[in-house]
Amino acid sequence: MADFEETTQEVFINTEQNFGNSGGDQINRFRLNFNQEPFESGDEAILRINMTQFNLEKNFYDVNATNNTLRITSTAIFGAGADLQAVAGDQFISVPVGDYVNSPDILMSVLGQLITDYLNSVITVGAASYTMQAGPTTAGGATTLLDLAQQFGLDTTAAAPLEGRVAPTDVIGGAFTNIFDKVQRRKYCIYFQVAGSTPGGTASFNSFNLVIQCLNIPPGQQRITLGGVDATDNQQFNDSYSLLGGVRIEQFQAAPSALPDADRLQSFSIQQDTAGVGGSTAVLTTAYPVAQGCNTLPYVYLRCEEAENQSSRSIEDAQRSHDHEIIPSRILAKIPRVINTRQSISYTLENVGGLPFFTNITANYVNHLIFRITDHRGRSIQPVSVSDLPSSAVSRLASGVAVGNVLNPNFANQAGTQNTLGNLYCDFAFKISKHKRKVQSNILQSVQPPIITNNRLEFAGVIPNSIYQN
Repeated sequence: MADFEETTQEVFINTEQNFGNSGGDQINRFRLNFNQEPFESGDEAILRINMTQFNLEKNFYDVNATNNTLRITSTAIFGAGADLQAVAGDQFISVPVGDYVNSPDILMSVLGQLITDYLNSVITVGAASYTMQAGPTTAGGATTLLDLAQQFGLDTTAAAPLEGRVAPTDVIGGAFTNIFDKVQRRKYCIYFQVAGSTPGGTASFNSFNLVIQCLNIPPGQQRITLGGVDATDNQQFNDSYSLLGGVRIEQFQAAPSALPDADRLQSFSIQQDTAGVGGSTAVLTTAYPVAQGCNTLPYVYLRCEEAENQSSRSIEDAQRSHDHEIIPSRILAKIPRVINTRQSISYTLENVGGLPFFTNITANYVNHLIFRITDHRGRSIQPVSVSDLPSSAVSRLASGVAVGNVLNPNFANQAGTQNTLGNLYCDFAFKISKHKRKVQSNILQSVQPPIITNNRLEFAGVIPNSIYQN
């Protein structure tokens, strides 16, 4: 309870309009001006902000520039005639932005296609393809479909009281075959095949010296370059390892494909399959499970420039080296991702009857507050661009149709951004209250301090030590 109840106020905020005109936008930085109603406290009190409610609709993509980028590099392959040949490569590849809606199967298949597209871009003689499996068994049986997420359905064949139960589709109708193969691990194998090479030959899949890295190097620690071009912050400091189940790479290697296999920093296992047929083959295996829900943002963080809290450096600043050192933080609240009964996703905090997030304000006068919303690395939430087109439009453009036949260029020029003129905004409420401060006694009202005279301790009102001196 506040010590000055008559000054306590609840403040309700919606950032939907006009905040983009005050030096920020609707979500990444916005300023609240109290104008005629500032908050004040004397030396005897402090101000406190308590978060009571917050809501941010997830109108941005789960897979975006902060978690969709990998580095891929390979060496040149020289040959003659129909033998496999390729030029060297070293570049970033990015999983298309969007929502993969709890579908790691789709996410990993897209990764397989991206790697295949890269291989075909560097191959000059030959061709690459992929399937979602670990390769054939010794008897020639396929292992496709075994890594896919389990499908469920309504069992209408079961007798009462089990009729209508939800069960794995493999067991409906008593078909228990391969049920143990359907245990979900959210780990994947991608099987690559390269035509034009012979397993174990002079030009095989190993000749690529393929390296795939999920880089996580803070820009403030080191600025990396590929092909003479500086990487962007999101390219070199990316959460793709968390999304795709890879190993986090925190050290930059200038030419990893030129190193011995044991010295290459890899995010995934890449192993040539010498038992493969029809050309050189290899298996990529993820190190860890793919992110559940295909997202890397279980919370968003509301920050306030007047907040005085603490956090680990790892969630405070994406520019600096991350460690577990505790440093001053402007984080005011940590808001969880919530899915309602209609599967609508938002970031919502309801502190009614709970323990609210709060911060004390040491300033005696507050006439404005500046807020921003970030992810767990201190990065801005990624808005969706007007140029992020629907899948049907992407498919049409890929067929060769000009973008001017799909998107009005005048509209694109005046549409602004989602976080200034679009539907990326939040609403929240907080309480500002005043609390008594523990005041230190004024030195003039306390006991007079001791005085050192002739290296002896004297106190006011005590007979001087000099009387006892010879």
